[in-house]
This record gives sequence, structure tokens and C-alpha cells, in this order.
Amino acid sequence: MAEDIVQKVKAAGVVGAGGAGFPTHVKIAAKVDTVIANGMECEPLLHCDEHLMAAHPDLVVQALRLVMQSTGAKQGIIALERKRHDAIRALQQVLKKLQPAKSQQPPIALHVIERSVYPAGDEFVLVYDVTGRMVPEVGLPLDVGCVVQNVGTLANIARAVYEGRPVTHRYLTVTGAVREPKTVLVPIGMSFRDVLGLAGGVTRPEGGYRVVVGGPMMGRLAENLDEPVTKTTTGLIPLPVDNAVVRYMSRPLRGWIKRGQSTCDQCRDCTMLCPRYLLGHDFRPHEIMRATAYGITEPSDIITGAVLCCECRLCEAYACPLELSPMAFYRDIKRKLSAMGYKPLKRADLTVHPFREFRRVPTERLVSRLGLREYHERPCVLDEGEVLPARVVILLKQHIGVPATPIVSVGDLVQAGDFIANIPEGKLGANVHASISGRVAEVTEQFITITA
Repeated sequence: MAEDIVQKVKAAGVVGAGGAGFPTHVKIAAKVDTVIANGMECEPLLHCDEHLMAAHPDLVVQALRLVMQSTGAKQGIIALERKRHDAIRALQQVLKKLQPAKSQQPPIALHVIERSVYPAGDEFVLVYDVTGRMVPEVGLPLDVGCVVQNVGTLANIARAVYEGRPVTHRYLTVTGAVREPKTVLVPIGMSFRDVLGLAGGVTRPEGGYRVVVGGPMMGRLAENLDEPVTKTTTGLIPLPVDNAVVRYMSRPLRGWIKRGQSTCDQCRDCTMLCPRYLLGHDFRPHEIMRATAYGITEPSDIITGAVLCCECRLCEAYACPLELSPMAFYRDIKRKLSAMGYKPLKRADLTVHPFREFRRVPTERLVSRLGLREYHERPCVLDEGEVLPARVVILLKQHIGVPATPIVSVGDLVQAGDFIANIPEGKLGANVHASISGRVAEVTEQFITITA
């Protein structure tokens, strides 16, 4: 049964829906004792996971049970914030129905986090908050007997196993400077421009806004509105060009370095609020600022500590009073260390900082600091109406690993759900499927275009 679940998930092209897109069939083939459904969705303004849990709690619970079977886990835990009232009620009802008191199946429980803090959805943070276990530095939840799956990923697992449905659509939140903020279900490959149209379009004049892809903390700025939705696109957020989020995300690395070398006063705020430092990691962001100011580039504990950075962006977007970014330096150093073949050690003797609970960043304060209050307070609804774009551009690399290999040619007729690109033999990757019915218009090494 476990192998059957893994193979169906692999065939469906399921990848992590809430992060970098790690191929899910690899993750659920591990053996652990605990599976955690990550419903925290701690990024401000995003609602797709919340809406999914409220509207389809059965998919989340059923898929969690499937992952428990495939991994041999003895317990399943659904973690979400107290403020997700509709999702909590829906999940409680499903658990009561599917998990009778005398059931012999391993238990599934809700773990409700009382405080809304950022980044509560980080795997290291979540595993500790839910189980009390400490994931080693540069380790994985697997190292402490856990698998963490985003609830969107779980929904795709349930559809793959029970219905044989591949991943062809994606829930994402469209909010910010739009007329009708909403969470929509759209075909993968649909252009950002068309998706923004589903929310009534952008309310700012052309040239007066930029679109954040993902969340305002760990997302990025769209290069253009012709970019396509992928399996990992969680949100589209148009924001004014003078908003703090756009300002931070658009500053080039050279700009961060110049400001850091001339301005950092070693206040330590970035370190004191760093979620990894608070979990006991040997990681002090203020020290990278000092090393950079003095031109120190030789590998040392300070420099190689870059691999411990989770890139949550708290240091630049919240902690630093001078708008500096240790994360920008760490991101650059990570690339250089990777090119050097640097292999960090997994230190496991960690001690949580005694003041951790008092230094965690409330989401409400973060929203205000980012200048997002007006968008945060607007209602955002779920719209699952059918969307049929005239054209989709489906990327062959929407995941960690190598790009999928096309198995269709220009002129081929395909139906939504058809297999169009597969995992190269012996490589880490994910299968790709047609998200609409139509004709293959273009095939390259990067994407496949289908027109209806």
C-alpha cells in the first residue's frame, strides 16, 4: 500500500505547494513517526491554505492519513493558527466523522497555535512548536522523525491517490492593489496578467506598481505580467512602487552591501529576532555585517553560517532600524559556498534561547511595518469558479531538481490532465501535465505552450 501511494503521487507530479517545490513522492517514501500538516500560512496577506482547509477539510485529513500510511507514522498533526476559525471548525467536523472514538487507526489531532507570529510556518520552527523536537542545524525534519507537508500539497496527494488526478491547477491568493481580493483556482501556466484580471484588475496606474509573487516576506517581484503560474505560486500581490516591500525586494545586492558597509552600528537587533538564532543555532546575522564592513571574505564560522539562514527576511524588513539586510549577504554567500562544494555539519546540541517567546514577531506588527495594513484588513473570499484561459505556458522546471523532459510535439492535441513531460531517468524531478485541453503550440527546453 505504501509503495502504491508513492507511485501515484509521483505519477501525478505532486510537489511541495507551499515552498520551493520538493518532489513529494521522495519525501513521503521516508520512514518517520510523525506527520505534520502545515496550515500555518504565516506570510501576511495570503489566504489560499486557509480557504482550502475551510472548503475541503476532507482532502487534508484523508491525505494526511495517506502520508501516515506511506511513512509508517504513528501520529498525524494538523497545525494552524487560532485565528483560522472557519478552517478549525471544518477540520474538527471531519475529524469527528472520520475518526470515531474506538478507531484502531493512528490518531490525527489539531494543534492550534494561539499567537499569530512570523515565521511560524518555517519547518524548523513548526516542528519545535508542535513536537518539542529540535531539527539539527542544516538538517531536515526527517532527522527527528517528522515529515512536514503543506496542506495544499496534501490536497494534491488526496486527488492523486483517490481520483487519479494529476496536478494541473493551483489555489493562489490575489490581493493588494486589486479591486476584488480573492483566492482563485487557476490552471498552471496561466499568465499573471490574466490571473490579476480575475480579481478585477489592478487599481494603480501602469508603472505605479510592482507585483509580488508569493508572500510579501519570502516572495519576489515579478519580472513581467506574462510570467506563468506554477505549482508553487501562492499569491500575486500588486503593491505601489513606494511600498516598503517593493523597495526592499528591488534593491540590488550592491546597494545592500554599500549601505551595510557604511551604516551598520552593530545594534544586534537582527540577531536578537532571528528565528534560527532563537532556536539555538550558532548564527549571528550582525556578525556578517561586521565581517563585510572589514572586508573579511575568508571562510570562517561567521561566513559559513550563511547556510543556516532561512531567508525569512525579518532582519531587513522588521529588525534593522537602518534598513540593512544581512540576508542579502547570506544569500550571496550561499551561492558561493555551494559552488565551492562546501558541506556543513549538522550540529544537534541546540538550546532554545530563554527569551524566545518574548522576541517572536507578531504578524500584526509586521503588517504595519511593511505598510500593508490597508490590504490586510480587506476581506478576501474563495472563488472556485471554472477558469479557461486561451493559452497556458507550462514550465518544465517548477520544482527542486532537474527540468522534466517533453514527450509531446508541436501540433499535438492534448486533453487537460494528459502527461506532457516526464522525470529524466534516475534524476530528482516531477512529471508535468497539460492544464487545459488544446493544441501544443510550442515546445522548448524551458516550457510547453498549449492553446485552447
